Order: sequence, then structure tokens, then C-alpha cells
Amino acid sequence: MPKTFITPSLILDPKSPLFKQLLVGVSVSLFIAQGANSEELADSKADHLNLKLEDQLLVRPIVPDDLSPTFTSSKKLDGVMDRQMRLEGDAVIRRGRTVIRGDVIVYDPDTDVADIEGNATLLKDSTYFKGTEAKLKLDAQEGWMEKPDYELRDIGGYGNASRVDFKEGGEFELEKLRYSTCRPENLDWYLTASRMDVEQDTKSAVGTNAVLHFFNVPVLYTPVFALPVGSERRSGFLSPTYGTVNRGGVKGWDITLPYYVNIAPNRDMTLFPRYIEGRGEQLGGEFRYLDRNYSGVVTAEVLDDAAFGKNRWAFGLKHTQNLATGLVGYTDFNKVSDDFYVDDLGKSLNGVINRQFNQEVGTRYANNGWSILSRVQNFQTLLPDPLTAATESLPYDREPQVNAKYAKNNWNGFNFTFESDATRFTYKGAVKDDRKFSAGNRAYAVTSVAKPWMTPGSYLTPKVTVRSTQYSVDPFPGQPDLNRNVTLPTFSLDSGLVFERDALELTSIFNRNILMTLEPRAFYVYTPYRYQADLPLFDTADSGFGISQIFSENTFVGNDRVADNNKVTFGITSRVLDADTGIERLRGVLAQRVDLEGQRVTLTTQPQQKRSDLLAGLSTRLIGNFNLDGLVQYNDQISKLVQQSVTASYRPEMRKLLNLSYKRTVDAYNAATTDQYEASGQWPITRQWYGIARYNYDLISNRVLNRVAGLEYDADCWVMRLVQRRYQNTSVMATSEIYMQIDFKGFSGFGNNSIDLIRFNIPGYEPVSPNPAPISPFESYE
Repeated sequence: MPKTFITPSLILDPKSPLFKQLLVGVSVSLFIAQGANSEELADSKADHLNLKLEDQLLVRPIVPDDLSPTFTSSKKLDGVMDRQMRLEGDAVIRRGRTVIRGDVIVYDPDTDVADIEGNATLLKDSTYFKGTEAKLKLDAQEGWMEKPDYELRDIGGYGNASRVDFKEGGEFELEKLRYSTCRPENLDWYLTASRMDVEQDTKSAVGTNAVLHFFNVPVLYTPVFALPVGSERRSGFLSPTYGTVNRGGVKGWDITLPYYVNIAPNRDMTLFPRYIEGRGEQLGGEFRYLDRNYSGVVTAEVLDDAAFGKNRWAFGLKHTQNLATGLVGYTDFNKVSDDFYVDDLGKSLNGVINRQFNQEVGTRYANNGWSILSRVQNFQTLLPDPLTAATESLPYDREPQVNAKYAKNNWNGFNFTFESDATRFTYKGAVKDDRKFSAGNRAYAVTSVAKPWMTPGSYLTPKVTVRSTQYSVDPFPGQPDLNRNVTLPTFSLDSGLVFERDALELTSIFNRNILMTLEPRAFYVYTPYRYQADLPLFDTADSGFGISQIFSENTFVGNDRVADNNKVTFGITSRVLDADTGIERLRGVLAQRVDLEGQRVTLTTQPQQKRSDLLAGLSTRLIGNFNLDGLVQYNDQISKLVQQSVTASYRPEMRKLLNLSYKRTVDAYNAATTDQYEASGQWPITRQWYGIARYNYDLISNRVLNRVAGLEYDADCWVMRLVQRRYQNTSVMATSEIYMQIDFKGFSGFGNNSIDLIRFNIPGYEPVSPNPAPISPFESYE
């Protein structure tokens, strides 16, 4: 009667230090004879497997492959124990984390060499190779394989090669290869190369003479390339951006091909070679560094602009340095070559262009409640708009400023703060109504003491503040001198109550337990009047009007004006809370300020009202990922809403997003100063196509301020983004641009301009991942 043999074997090296510790020290052969009964099988097992229970339950640590036992299995086994063996039919050799398969395997334990013929397969950790034949040395992991198909499962890479050579230390070299992160049945893009070296220990993959194919069309050649193996940083090209722009009367292609340089674990650099049709080639770079005692970023750009007719550049430096315990030196310096640089060459992400560049160097000290700042601060202000350049006021520079603050809370039940400042201001602009002084010295000191009383349902906080300010200024010719001191006390009293109850009537609406609160608040502030109209405005402006400002002690920001106050603000807040999680589902606020005497210190000639506008706000975080926020400001003198803003967002799931907002403000004469609406969103069109858009329209000028429209395509192994944008730079200048980007997943999956551009314009935007889909934990179960 024919018999079928299944021969798993355990072969031990007598020289191995684990030899005496192994559970089984003999070759084990299990055979199942066709028609054998259970008793014969049980007796056979009992003869060959005589193991103690404590040995079977013994848990040992994972040992290296070269110290691990070797297991074999096949349909047929020929040879002699500890000598050359021939395994035929589904032949398998396992040692530690290495599995070798083939139709026929000839293994010599003395040399530790295995010759594999037919369907030669090697599985090691997350790498997989399968070829026609192979020769491998198990312990050293050295050898070769002909015509392998391979998988690098850590990075989702697939491909084939004419040959692979395995070297010591987990390194292997592929020859005449093809590589892609696409599935073999959907090979949209692939890379062909003459050679690629992969070092698993250092997580690096470097190749030569590579051609990138996209839908079988060669699109890029590079003599050297590097693949991102693992999450470690590697030098190489980042995702390029291509586009057409119309800026400053110059229309044409705008192409950037970034290159990342991994200098060291704590230093790197990104180069931005950029071609702008009609202007020329621009080179930009960003250098980042980090050390125990210092860190910083250096950015630079330079272009010989053919359209502008001169060399143009930009430079930035951010640096922090630990000088001593608690003492840090810093630099924040930014400068561009001309007023039109950011309009012609800059890359505004959200349509708002920065026209003021900070140039600051100083030190900060912090210790035991003290914080001391010393700095020199200048500004470069760009004035490209001829309609506003004549009336634009430049800011004062600080040359220098020394500021000291001290805070001590719960000091015998009191909260104590102190601040002093001495600054030399200089002005480099022309004489204007609000800029009458070419330079000036200002010193001030502010001391405040507060005594809070708090209970779970109430609070009361009286506070006394004394501010003293000294001026000594240098006027422009024809302006009066000024050498003056202003000292003012301020008293405030903040109080409130908190009532809370179970809102059973809302339980059915929210389908959960709900708490509701009622929180009345009263805030009183008194500051006597002092004449201040002759004082300069070095750093002061109106603070605006909102919920936070209406409960403040001063209606100005800065330190050149102190409002005279005899005012009381009444407000009431109600919240709807999730009783189980504490999440705030809804909040409503009403507040109004009453001026008992009338404010006389102002920055405008408009009369001040005895009763402020009524503020009402509503904020919701409803179930179903729908949010709604609104604020209205009602003026009962003219019976009009002078400010109204509403923002709504709906996000039912990932990459499904809609945002809507509207804002309108009017002045004292009921003339609209702001009247804008905006819509933005991200939404799937099909399973792979996503639409993205933003539309910002100004109803006063009947002009589109910012428009973004784009498509995002998510394929199996690549992502495409196409974005068109037009935004208003100034009253007479607009920029139009179109950008396209393709990310080949696992090959160039880095952050880039188009993703940042969309994220800045569409709040809540979630980009399609540029990385391959993660592998299943069961991929390498063997």
C-alpha cells in the first residue's frame, strides 16, 4: 500500500551554545500511513515526543537567526543527518525570522548553504523575494537569486529584477530592476534602474540610472536616486509643483523642483530651484539646525529678474540661543529687496500678503516669576499700492526696548503683577497727522493688586492698578516739544454667579443627559480723566469691540492711551453641556456696557455713547459634526445692526467638509465698511475624485477677493492635485495662478506648497495621504 510522508525535522549544531538548552535534540519524523489507526499514531508520537510539561511551557527570549534552530519540511527527504540533505516537493527551511521555500532545496549543514531550484522564495522580516533559482547561506544571509519578484512591505514597494545579491548585514543589491508602489495589476507608475542598493540596518535605498515612467511614458531621468525606506529622513527630490501665473503683468510657467538634503540628525536643508517664465531662474533655500543650546532657520531667495530689470532677493533668519540659566538670546530678521517682491515672487497661501517684515534681535530672561525682555526692533513696510502709499503710516522702530514683568499669584490670597518698560522710539517716515515726532523716549510702570474670592457658584475680584508714564520726545520741525508724565489709578470689580440644572427637556433632543447653566456677570471699572491728546501714538490703537473687549479695563491696546472710565458692563451667559463628557454643545452670550459719565479720551472725533452697542453671540457644537457660530452688534441709537457675522461648518466624515460665513459692519453713518461672504469646502465627487473650492466676495467693491477651485485625485499609488487661484493683492493689482502636483506614493510623499495652499484656504481640509496603504499585520505571519 503506498504511503505519504510528511517530514518536519529539527537539525541542531552541536557547537551552538543553545544546544544543551533546546527542547528537542533529535530529528523528529512524523509519518502518517494511509489507513493507520489512532492507536498506532498515538504510539508513534509517544515514542518520538517525550517532553516534560515544564519544558513545553518554558518561555524563552527571541534569539538571533544564527543561534536559532533550523526546521525543515518537504514531501520527500533524502540524505543523512548533519550532512547534505535534499528536500523535494513544497520544500521549506525555517530559521528564526527567515523562511526559504522552493520546489527542491539542497541543504548542507556543514557549510550552511542552501541551493534552491524552482520557485525559489525568501521571506525575511518584511522583505519577500521569489525567483527561478537561488543560492543562500542562512546564517550570514548571503547569496543570490535569479529573476526575482520582490516586495518591500515596510514601504509598500513592489517590483522585479534580473538578479538580487544578498550581502552581510541585511543589505541586498538589485540589478536591472523595476520598482513601484502600485499593485502589479494596476501599474500606473514605475521606476526602472540599472541598480539599487538597500541597507535595512540604515534604512536606506540608493540607485543609479533611473527613469520614471508614468502610464508607460518616460517622464524623468536621474543618474542617482534615493527611496524613503522607513520614516527616517533621506536626501532626495521632493514633489515638484508646476503652474502658470499672472503677476505684475508677467504671465507664464512657474515650476519648482525642491531637493531635500539630510545633512545630519540635527541639521537639514531644502533647496528650491524655481523657473519663472519671463523672469528667469530663482534659487531658494531653507537651512534648519537644532542643538542642545541653540536652534534656528535660515531662508534665502535670489533672482536676476529679467522683467523687473534688477537683482531681487529675500532673506530670513530665526535663531534662539541659550546663554545661561533662564537667559535666551534670539534673532528674528526678515528683509526683501523691494516693495513689489511679495506681489511678484512671493507665495501667499491664504490670499493675505505680508507687507511688514520684522527685524528684531534681543534677549529674554525668566526666573522666579520675573520675565525680562531687551530688544532692538525695526520694521520694513512695503508700500506697493499708490492709492494707499501716500496715506500709509509707518510703524515706530524700537531702538532699544527693555521690558520687565513680575507676577505672583495667591500671595497671602492676593494676585500681584508689576510691569516696567523703557523704550526709545524712532520714525523714518514722513510727517503725518498721527506721526508728529521723529523720535522719543517713553518709560512706564504698572502695578496691580487683585483679591479674588471664589466659590463653586460665584466669584468676586476687586483689583487696583496704578500706571505711570513718562515721555521725552523729539518733534519734527514746527512741532512743540513734549516732556510730560501721566499717572493714573484704575479700580475694577469683576463678579459673577453660576447656576446649573439638569435640562431634562433637552435630553430627548440630544439623546443624552444634558446640563444647562445660567451665568450672570457684572464688571465695573473706574479711571479718572487725564488730558492725553498731545501724547504720541507710538504703539497704540483702538482695541475694537467684542466680547473680550467689553469686559476689559482699557478700550485701547498699547501704552500711550488710558481711557477714562466710569463704566459697568452687564452680561449673561448660558451653556448647554453634555453631562457625561462635559463637552459644550451650545453657548449663548448677551452683554452691554453702560458709561456713567461719558468717555473723553478717544482716537477719533466721533462722540462716545453713554450706552454701548448690545453684543449677542451664539456658538454651537451640535451632534452630527455641525457647528454654527454667530455674533451681532446692535446700536440702539440708530436701531441698526452695526456688526454681524455668521460662520457655519458641516463635516459628516473624513474629507467631507462645507464652510459658510458672512460678515457685515457699518459705521456711525450707517455706511457699510465691510460686507463679505465666503464659502469653502472639500467633497468627494466619486470614490477617487475630490472637489475643493473657496469663494470670497466683497459686496461693497463688487469684487472677488479670493477664489480657489481644484480637484484632487486619489489613485492606488499616486495622488494628483490641480488648483486654480485668483486673489486681490492691492486695489489695483491681482494675481492669478494654476498649480498642478503629482505625488507618487512611497516615492515622493512629502509636504508641499499645494497642500499648504489648500489647507490655508479651506479650514478643516484633510489631504489625501501621499503614503502607500499600510500593510496588514498578517502579511508576514510566517
